[in-house]
Parts: sequence; C-alpha cells; structure tokens
Amino acid sequence: MEFRPATDGDADAWQAFLAATPSGDFLHDWAWADVAAFDGQPQRRYVLVDAGEVVAIVAAQERKLPGGRAFWYVPHGPVVDWDAPHSAERLRGLLIGLRIAAREHRAIAVKLEPRLAAGSPGLAVLRGRGLRASSDTLQVGQTRIVELADDETLLAGFDKDTRYAVRRSEREGVVVEVASNAADLAAIDALHELVGETQRRAGFPMPPLERYRIAWRSLAGAGRAAILEARLEGELLASGMVVLEGTRSFYLFSGSRREERGAPKRYASYALQWAMMRLARDRGVTHHDLWGIAPPGAGPEHAWHGVGLFKKGFGGTEVVWAGSWDLVVDPTLYRLRAAAGIMRGWLRAARR
Repeated sequence: MEFRPATDGDADAWQAFLAATPSGDFLHDWAWADVAAFDGQPQRRYVLVDAGEVVAIVAAQERKLPGGRAFWYVPHGPVVDWDAPHSAERLRGLLIGLRIAAREHRAIAVKLEPRLAAGSPGLAVLRGRGLRASSDTLQVGQTRIVELADDETLLAGFDKDTRYAVRRSEREGVVVEVASNAADLAAIDALHELVGETQRRAGFPMPPLERYRIAWRSLAGAGRAAILEARLEGELLASGMVVLEGTRSFYLFSGSRREERGAPKRYASYALQWAMMRLARDRGVTHHDLWGIAPPGAGPEHAWHGVGLFKKGFGGTEVVWAGSWDLVVDPTLYRLRAAAGIMRGWLRAARR
C-alpha cells in the first residue's frame, strides 16, 4: 500500500471512491477544498492506494497555531470502507502515513471524525490504534436519514401533519423550481438572504455571502448541487441547497420567509423538502441526509428543537455519530493545548 499526497490527477478517482463509499459525504468532496480555504483552513489531501486502486481518502483541514505549529481536522473522515475485509490493515497504513505527514508539516495532532454511527461494527477497526477517543464532535453530532422510495412509500413514512402540509402546499399553489447553473448567482444570493432571515430569528450567526457563493460555484460547477426555490405567484417563500454524492444526498443550506400573523399558511418549507427528496431520488440517490438535529432527549429549550421536529416529520432514522479520535503527534504540545482549552472554558463559565 502507498500513502501519498493527492494530486489534481487523482480528482476523478477520489470522487469515484467517495461516491461509492457509504462513509463519505460532501465535506470530503474534491470541490469542498475551496470552501475550507475560504474558512482559513486549507486542506491537505491524501490517498491510500492498494494495487493501483484508491482505498481510502483523507482531507485534513489545517488550523494554524502559534509558533508555526498546526492542528489538523478531518471532518467526517477518513473515508474508508469500514466493512471491507482489509479495512483494519488499510486503516493501519493510513494512520502511519498520516502521522508521518502531520509531523513533517509540524501538526501536533490530527482529529479524525469518521462518518460512523454509534454502535457501528466499523468502530472495532478504530480500537487499539493508539487514538484518543472523544464523544465530542466539531460537526453536528446527530442527524436524520431518510431512505428514499416511490412517492406513495415516502409519504407513508411521513407523520400525518407533514403529509397534510405537503398536500396543502400543493393546493395553495406553491411551486418548486430548480436551479443548477453554477454561474447563476441570483439563486444562491436569494438563498443566503433567506437563510439570514431564518438565522436572525433563531439567534444564530450568519456565514458571509461569499462562502455561500464559493460552495455553490464549486459544487454546482461539478454537477453535484442544486438549489430548490418554493414560490407562490412568483414570490420566493423558501429555498434550500441539496448536495448529491453517489447514492447519498445532503440538505445543506435552507431558509424561509416568516409568514405574517393571521395570513394563510402556505407550508412552503414542506413543499421544498418534498421536492428535494424526489429530485434526489430521481438522480439515483437512495438515502437523504437531513443534516443536523437536536441531541437525543433535548427539550424545547434547545436551539435546534424546532428544526428537529420539522425534520422528524419526514420520517427516516435518527443517527448519532460515534464521536472523534485524535491521532497525537506531539504529546507535550497536545496536552498543553488541551489544558489551555480547559482553562478557557473555566474563564467563560466564570464570566457567565
């Protein structure tokens, strides 16, 4: 096996492996490197090759630290076929190569956050590798995944209120249009504006418009993203982006217009999600990831409680991710960084 930096010549093989491997998502899409660079966390990409075939990929986002050091973060990765017969051997080769590469680039540790569900048999491959396990994740730690099927079966999996909302939106005349031209910035700009309205209502910070534009140009330019717009008589009521990776789709950005008090309900967000699932299914997707819900047992006080209830209405299965693992390269600096993080947490708590 050979572990080496990925080159532009590997892009097609990288994407083909990502599309075919259940543990991959758009955070390891070749095009997502543009977004990571905008975030100030440029990617270092590596492939593990066995008998001329790509068998694992790693996109490590580099976070700069004082003194010329760095901390690497691998969101929803590495991407490995955890159920393959040689997965343990491949992971061993990957970790050896990743440790050497991180040391060469003065990284003190690499945080791995594979897309593995809690209790998954694949977790056995990670154990006994000298990794430091943590239940915390930098990505949202849980999601809901809907298995796509024909319209009748899909609707039967929704709760009754969601079925009503989908059908009512049709009766109200809500129409969903699809944009897929990466050069069309009007769709992404309008989506960003709606997301801004939604985020402000929830009290969340709003990512800059340019980040949305970069994600749109990169992913739609590669033919792996679309924006859906729910309209009533031409007025935009809700909008969302879907990303497609092989047989998986992801509900990425979304926003909606607040309905006026006393005005008829149009249920545009329900029409949008229904259309998104059908579009993904018609493009060969079998599983639709609603991308982030409140933790199990969280009550109405949780910031994501409302959106979690909305997504729950579309059925599917709640998935809790298994956590993260740190590959420690410099134990002394790693411990100092951890201690500094604890101290910052104490100070924040004291201020509150």
